[in-house]
Order: sequence, then C-alpha cells, then structure tokens
Amino acid sequence: MNYPDFSTIRKRRRRERVWVAVILALLLIFGFFEGWFFQFQSDLPLVGNILLFALINLNVLLLLLLFYVLMRHIVKLIFERRRNILGHRLRTRLAIAFACLALIPTLPLFGLATQFISFSLEYWFSSQVERSLEESMLFGKQYLEEETRKLLADGDSLSVELIGVGGTAEDLARTQPDRLPDGLLERYRLSGLFVASAGGKVFWQRWDEDGPTFDAAALKAVMEEALQRELKSQLVPLEKGSEALIALREVPIATPLSDPPRLFIGLVRKLPAGVSERLNAVTSGYENYLQLKLLQEPLKTSHLITFSIITLLVIFAAIWFGLFLAKSITVPIQGLLQAMERVAQGDLNVQLDWDREDELGMLVKSFNRMVHDLRLSREQLASAYEALKAGNEELEARRRYIEIILRNIGAGVVSVDADGVVRTINKSAEAMFGFRAEEVSGRSYTDLLQPDHLEIVKAFMSASSVGRQANVEKQFQVMVGNRPLVLLIKATLLRDESGRYLGVVVVFDDLTELEKAHRMAAWREVARRIAHEIKNPLTPIQLSAQRLRRRYPELLEAKEGILDECTRTIIDQVEQMKRLVNEFSTFARLPSANPAPCHLGDLVRECLGLYRHTYGRISFDVSMAPDFPVLRLDRDQFRQVMINLLENAVQAMDGSDGRVEVRLTYDPILRIARLECADTGQGLRPEDKLRIFEPYYSTKEKGTGLGLAIVSNIVADHNGYIRVRDNQPKGTVIVIELPAV
Repeated sequence: MNYPDFSTIRKRRRRERVWVAVILALLLIFGFFEGWFFQFQSDLPLVGNILLFALINLNVLLLLLLFYVLMRHIVKLIFERRRNILGHRLRTRLAIAFACLALIPTLPLFGLATQFISFSLEYWFSSQVERSLEESMLFGKQYLEEETRKLLADGDSLSVELIGVGGTAEDLARTQPDRLPDGLLERYRLSGLFVASAGGKVFWQRWDEDGPTFDAAALKAVMEEALQRELKSQLVPLEKGSEALIALREVPIATPLSDPPRLFIGLVRKLPAGVSERLNAVTSGYENYLQLKLLQEPLKTSHLITFSIITLLVIFAAIWFGLFLAKSITVPIQGLLQAMERVAQGDLNVQLDWDREDELGMLVKSFNRMVHDLRLSREQLASAYEALKAGNEELEARRRYIEIILRNIGAGVVSVDADGVVRTINKSAEAMFGFRAEEVSGRSYTDLLQPDHLEIVKAFMSASSVGRQANVEKQFQVMVGNRPLVLLIKATLLRDESGRYLGVVVVFDDLTELEKAHRMAAWREVARRIAHEIKNPLTPIQLSAQRLRRRYPELLEAKEGILDECTRTIIDQVEQMKRLVNEFSTFARLPSANPAPCHLGDLVRECLGLYRHTYGRISFDVSMAPDFPVLRLDRDQFRQVMINLLENAVQAMDGSDGRVEVRLTYDPILRIARLECADTGQGLRPEDKLRIFEPYYSTKEKGTGLGLAIVSNIVADHNGYIRVRDNQPKGTVIVIELPAV
C-alpha cells in the first residue's frame, strides 16, 4: 500500500500556516479601515465598527473557504470520474446521498431559523419597545429633576430664612449649627444641611440623627465634582444600598469686589434605596437599545450568514463524511487492486497494512494470507522447477547426444509410434529416401511410402513376424526414386516397463555399394579363371587350324572349299575368343589409379571431338560451371571412362539422330564435382537400372557387359559414386560424383 510522503505533508502544512497568517492579517487590516471609514456615517463607536466588520469579514471568509472546499471536492470528483479512477462512482453516490440527507432537515431549519431571527429582531426593535424604554428613562430623569427642583426651591427659601436670621451672607457662613431653629431639617424634609465655599471649605454642617453624615473631605470632593461638571445636584451612594441627593444653591453676596467669593448652601435629602441604580439601569438599557437598533440590519445579515455557514457546514460535513466513508472503503479496495496487479505481474512480496478489525480488515488479511501462500507455492514450484529443469537438461543433453549419434551414423534410422506415425528420422535416412524430417514427422508411414514399398513392408512384417519377435533383420532390394538400393533392414520393437507396445525403430543399412563391390570382386575372380582356363587351349586350336591351311593348301579349294571355310571360321572365332579373354583379363587386372591434377573439362572436350567427326548425325555438347575445380584423377583411366560412356550413349540411339550432353557442375558446400552424361536414346527399364553396373550384364545383343562395370570400378577407385537416372523427356543420365580435394 502506498504511504504519503511526510516531507511533502510538512511543507504543505507550513504553506497553509503562512496563508492563514496572511489571511488573518488582511482580515484585521480590512476590518480596521472599514470601521474607520464607516464611523463617519454611523453612530457606532470605532471599536464597534471594527468588531462588526471583522465579524462580517470573518463570516464571509469562512463562507468562501467552505465554498472553496466544496468546489474543490466537486472538481476532484469530476476529474476522478473523467479519469475513471477506482471508487469515483461510490464517492459520488455517497456524497450526493449524505448531501441529500443533510439538506432535507437543514433547509427547513435554516428557513425557520432565519424567519425566527427576523421576527425576533423586528419585535425587539419595534417602536412600542423603544417608546416604553424611553418613557421609563424619562420618568426616572423627571423624578430626579423634580426632586432637585424642590431641593433648590427649598434652598432659596432656606437661604432667605437663614440670612434673615443671621444678617449677611458672611454672617451665614459664621452661623453656628446649634443656633439654627428647631425643626428646620424636619420642616424641609432634609437629612442634612451645610454651607461651603467654591473651594470646598465647609463652614458648618447640620445632620439629622437618622440621616447620613459626611466628613469635610467627602463634602469637598462632592463640591469639586459638582462645580467642575456644573451640576445643581448630585446623587451620592450611601451604605446599605441607599442614596442621598445633594443640591447646591449659591447664596448671593453683596460686596463691591469685582470677583466676590462664592458661597453655597448644600441641602441633603435621603432617597429610597435603588433609585439611582434603577435609573442607571433604565438609562443604560435605553442607550444599549439605541446602539443595538443601529445594528439591526447588520445583525440580521450576520445571523443570516451565520445560519448559511452553519447550513453549508452541515452540508459540507455530510459530503465530507460521505467522501471519508467512501475513501475508507475505496482506499483499501484500491490498494487491493494495485496489489493484485502487482501479483499478476509476478510480484508476490506485496503486503497490505490495514489494522482495522472490520470486514475490509478481514479481506486484507485474507489477501495477505493468499499472497503468502502463493509465495510459498511459487518457491516450492521454483524448487520443483529447478529440479525438473536439471532433469530436463540432463534428458535434453542425452537427447542431443542421441541426435548427434543419429545424425552422424551412416545407417538410416526411423522411429514409428504405435499408431504408425513417424516420430524420428535422421540425416542418413533423409538422404537415403529423399525425405525431409519436417515433411514426414507426424505423418503416418502409409502416407509416405509408395505402393510397391508398402508391399515390401507387408512382406517384411509377414515373413519376419515382427509382432512376435523383438528384433528382426532382413535384406531387400528396392528402387528409391531412380536409384536401386540394397538395404539391410533391422527392426526393433519398443515396449515400456509394463510391456505395452510403443512402436518400432527401423535401421536401414545401405549395402548397395558393398554388394556391388562383392559382386565385382566375384566377377573379377571368375574373369581371371575364365581367362586362364580358356586362353590356354585357344592357342593350340588356332595353331592347328593355321597348320592345316599351310600343310594342305590344295585341299582348301576342294570339295567346294569346305576345309577353307572351316579353318577360317576356327581361326576367326579363336581370335574373337582371344579378344574376349583379353577383356576378361583386363577387367580382372585393372591397374591401380595414379591420380594427378587433371582438367576434366579439357579431357571431355578431347573425347567429344573424336565422336563428333565419326557420328555426324548426333549432336555432342558440353557445359561446365565457371567454378569447376581441377581434380586429382588418373587421366588415362578417365579417358576410358568417357569413351565407354560416349560409346554406350551412341549405341543407345541406334544410329538415329540424337543429342549427347556432358554437364560439369560443382557444389561448393559439399565440395563435390559432378559429371553428368545425358543421351536421348531409348532409356533403361527399372529392372535394368538395378544391374546396369554389374559385369557381363548388357542390354545389347553383342555387348559384353564390361564397359559400365569398368567405369564403376574406376570411379570407385577414385572414391567417387556413380548412379543412373532417367533423362527428360527421354533417354538416360549417368551421374558421376567425385570429391573435390
């Protein structure tokens, strides 16, 4: 299974952090400038504008980010679908299914929430609520203003009453609190009374027994704050949550000074507990209400965006969960597919890492076990293969050795299976029968042999009882093509260990030349003996006849010349018998060959020149290959060979018109020089071809049968080979093959 590159992940996360920092910085900068720009068109403070627009920008940014993520997943699904990546259909279906499941409850909730927020905001910021808050605030302010007005009025009355008692204002400042009229505080419902200067100096003070008391420092602080803020009254918090309303009334001073000192009379009245707190709460609530009213539309927009983001977040979460679920299914399946492809390519070292204990985990574990078993099986097969390979190599070596033996032995070897189909044929058998191994292998021997050959096979099997004997040997004389062959056939049955018949191996030994040599040697011995036995009495017979002719010449003409005719016949026949005996003697005592470099073409042309002048009606032609080599031959013996061949060719045409052609060719691969003497005579019968080179066998009435026998003997002495075949369209071709060494 492919694992992610953690260095790539760290780089991507570092880039993401940089982008997040840049976006947040831009968000703060944009929020600041938007707040600064809109503060001139809004009653909100600068900080409120900045926070408002920052929230809006954040919402918009989140919305855009969600939109980007959704579009990224959608585009990714589209590309996966186009590239036909495994699992894209499942991811798409699960994403759509979860999106639909999220949309069905989310969209109605989104509509209800937006309507609820809209109705709530309209209710919260309605004119009735605003009027109620405003009237509540005005009521509190009017209450304080009324109490302040009453206190100031009482202050005017009290200042007149006190000045009237003490005389001048300066006297008022020097008045002693105990000189005040009894019941003065109760009559004006005051909790305390004091006289102080503008600088906060308290000249005197009088307090109710149950009312609050202030020391000089506290009164000075109250005076300074009131004069600084130009207040006529001020609420001062007391203990136990109660408050006191202090009103300051300036007492006029009659003095010629341009800047006379200011003198104030302070009246203190205790108010019910919580008045100031309630008033402040009402005022603060009203102010907050007015500020929130300015945010009515932005709040509505913000809530709409928030709900939109929540809706999109739910949809995104559903799609993402669908994609995550699909990925959790397709990733191991894709890993399995890739692993199976690697297994199909021969890689059995694949192992998938999946630690989850679910169905996919069980599938992955089963796959790992299968691959492990396959690897073990392959190792076992490899071991068995190596052993089998070694055995096959040994068998192949033996087979090649046997093939080399079969290819190099002189005997022809043919193997036939139990169905009569040829399985093996060596080079010698190919050359012997003119077959090619690829042409005969796999074919039945009955389809390859000629009818006369099939008869020989049947006779061989019948006579030799092949079916009952394991090894059979018999000699036959057959015609293969135009060649007579004497074959020694040896057949060996093939059986397995159980004795089941598998076929037969037939070995053909060509005894043609051996038989010819044996016959030739026998005829030579016969010729030698005949020549010896006949030559001895012929001379006395011839001498006796000649003596009779010389002794009785007068009787030669007597009685119609009978004596002359008889003696002459005896002498002529003895001469003829001497010539025959001389031929026998020559055949029996052929001299050994004395080879020397010889231009066979010149010798052929020389012999043909003699016959052209003698036989004018016959055409004598010669053709020689340009690369025909110089041979080591006995020139005199081969002159005799050419004369015998030409004499036989001329006699075969029986004095009629014809053509004799001598062809000299060379095979550089086999290094064989070939001489062919072709005539257009009567030709030979097949049975004559078998014995044409035997001594004393002739197809002519007056022939001795020694010409071709002598030719065959001379060719054999030169390590050559002679054979006969038919010429086309008629006639005979004598072929002599000589080694070009």
